[in-house]
Amino acid sequence: MILAAADDAETAIRATRLSWNAAIAEGDPDGAVRMLTADAILVPAGGTALVGIPAIRKAWRAAFRGDDRQTYVRTPLRIEARGNVAAETGRWSGGAIGSAPALSGQYLAEWVRSADQWRCRVECYVAAG
Repeated sequence: MILAAADDAETAIRATRLSWNAAIAEGDPDGAVRMLTADAILVPAGGTALVGIPAIRKAWRAAFRGDDRQTYVRTPLRIEARGNVAAETGRWSGGAIGSAPALSGQYLAEWVRSADQWRCRVECYVAAG
């Protein structure tokens, strides 16, 4: 039963990550925060922590603005869940749309489940490689 629950969590989080990547590719700042908890924390590679949906949405709006609009892809490598908490690790890449990725690295995300929905509470990015 625990394995089935962990498999369900992994499937749900992977599907949510795909939707999240799509929102970012479309330049949709509201879609880019839809999967977050209200108190979410985003730590960009080499940057200062952003706390809460309003601050994170503001950062996405800035990234999506202008001729050098930024896009990012996160690819989960491993998701482990126990109860209502899950950890996701993976690789990310990003840069100006239409260009080769200028940055890449690894990330860690903490997910929490409430009301049968998984939401991301913390994301931390490291530029490495």
